[in-house]
Amino acid sequence: MSDRRFFAERPYLEDLARRALARASDASLSFLDSHGGSLMRVTLEATSTLPRTVRLETGACQAPYGLTARELQVATCMAGGLTTPEIAAALGCTRRTASTHAEHVLTKCGLRSRAAVATLITALQAHTLPVPAEALVLPPALAEVLSSTPRPPSPPPPQPHPITVGLIYPDGPTASGVDHLHMRQGALLALDELEQRGGPAGRRVRFALRQATPDALPAALEEMIVSGAHAVLLGNQPAQAAREALALAADAGTPIMHSMIAPSLTDAVFHNPRTLGHVFQATADESSYLRGFLRTLGRLKTSGSWRPRGRRLALLLRRSTITEVLSEDLRDAVSAAGWDLAVAESVDEQHTSWEQIAERLEEADPDAVFLSVMPEPVLRRFLEATTELRSRSLVHTAWAPTTPGFTERLGPLAEGLMWSTVVGVRESSVSDVFAQRYHAAYGVPPGLGAAAVHYDLVHVLAAAWAAVDRPWNHLGVQRYLRSTPHHGVAGTYSFSGRGQRGLAYPDDDATDPALAHPHLTYRIRHGRHRLLT
Repeated sequence: MSDRRFFAERPYLEDLARRALARASDASLSFLDSHGGSLMRVTLEATSTLPRTVRLETGACQAPYGLTARELQVATCMAGGLTTPEIAAALGCTRRTASTHAEHVLTKCGLRSRAAVATLITALQAHTLPVPAEALVLPPALAEVLSSTPRPPSPPPPQPHPITVGLIYPDGPTASGVDHLHMRQGALLALDELEQRGGPAGRRVRFALRQATPDALPAALEEMIVSGAHAVLLGNQPAQAAREALALAADAGTPIMHSMIAPSLTDAVFHNPRTLGHVFQATADESSYLRGFLRTLGRLKTSGSWRPRGRRLALLLRRSTITEVLSEDLRDAVSAAGWDLAVAESVDEQHTSWEQIAERLEEADPDAVFLSVMPEPVLRRFLEATTELRSRSLVHTAWAPTTPGFTERLGPLAEGLMWSTVVGVRESSVSDVFAQRYHAAYGVPPGLGAAAVHYDLVHVLAAAWAAVDRPWNHLGVQRYLRSTPHHGVAGTYSFSGRGQRGLAYPDDDATDPALAHPHLTYRIRHGRHRLLT
C-alpha cells in the first residue's frame, strides 16, 4: 500500500502529527491502530527544536490477551470512562453489542472492573484508535497531543450521493408468518454492515421502510419508486397482490428483488423481459419442491432407510400459486417417478377444511403426502388433523420450518415431519459468522432461511452498485445481476433461471452445484432439524 493511500485511510494519524508539530515541547507516544480490522503498533515522536520534525513508525503486532480489534476499541472506551450507551454511540453499534464486547474484554483479560481495564490498557500502551478521542481519558502524552491546536485541516472532499434502499414487508392480518420479521431484520443487519464499512464505492446507504397489507402493496411499491429508491426489496405477499404491484412498476427500471416462489411471478418476467427485466427472484419456484420431494423418496427407498407399504402418493397443492397447467405437469412428474396418485387436490390455505382433507387421506391411505408451502398457523391445523395418518405415512411440507423456534412452538406436532427448502442455510464458517452477528443484534437466532436470504439480497445489490459505481445506472445494475453469481450465507444467487430467478440444483439442469441452490431436505427428530439430502 502506498504512503498516500495509507494516510488517506487514516486521517486521524495526520491530525496527530499536525498537533504534535504545533506543540512547544517534544512528544513521544505509542498506541494501536485497528483500521480495517487489522492491528498495527503506531509510534510517534516529535521534536521541539528547529527544524521541527515528526517521525511516525508503524508495524504489525499481536493483540494482547487474544482481544479482537473491536474488543480493543471497546477496551479503550472503557479505559476512557465511557458508559455502555456511550460506547455504543461512539462505535456505531447497539448497546447489546457493546455490552457483549465489554464482557469479552473482562473475561479474556481476567479482570473484574473497568478501572482494572484502564490500568492494563495504559500499561500495555494498547489504547486503540480510531475512536472519538475527545470523549476519552487518555494517557497524558496522547491526551496532550490530542488537545494541542492543529493547523487548519484541508476541507473535506465532497461526499458522493447516498444510496437509498426501499424495504416493503407485510403488515396486517395476512402477515401470519413470523419469517416476515426475520426477513426485515436480515436486510437491516446487512444495511447496517454496509454503513459501518463506508458503503459501496464510498456511498452512504440509507433505507426507507414500509409495512403494507396486500391491498396497499401496489401503492407502496409505486411510492418507493417515485421517491427515488435505487432498489426495492419485497417481503413475501400473496401472489395476486405481488403480480398487481409488479405490473404497476413495469418499465420503472428500478431493481426489485424478492424471495417469493409463485411460478406466476417468474412467468410474468419471462414473457415481459422488456418491461419487467428489473425484477429478480432469489429462489427457484414452488414446483421445485415436489420434484425434490420425489427425488428424496427415491433415495430413501434405495438406501433402505424408508420402506413404503406400496406406491401411493397424495398431493395437496396450493391453489393460489399452482395453476391447473402446472398441476398437470406435477402429476406427470409423479407418474414418471413410478408413483400412483392416491389423492391430488388443490387447497386454499385460508379456507380449506383440514378435517375433511384428513378423512380423505385416511381413506386413501397413501405411503407419503406432499403439502405445498403453507403459513405456520395453517400447517399447525393440518398436522393436528392428520396425527393418526402421520403414524404410518411420511408427510412432507416446505419452507415454514425454516423460521426460528419452529420446533419449540409446534412441540410434538413437529416430530417426524419431513420438510425442504430450495434456498436455505447450511452449516459453514460464513453462516456461523452471520448467525453470531444476527444474534448479537436481535437477541435471537436467525433460523435457516428468511433472514439469511434478505441479508444476502442486500449484499448482492451492494456488489452490483460497487461494480457500476453509479446506483442510478439501473441498466448497469441489471446487467451485473444477470451475469455475475453472488455467493452468500444461503448459497449462490445467479438469477439465470427462467424469469430471472435463482437456479435449483439439479432440477434446472444446473451442471455446477456451486452456481445453484441445492434442494435441502430435513426431518425433525427429537426437536432438531436433521439434514437428509
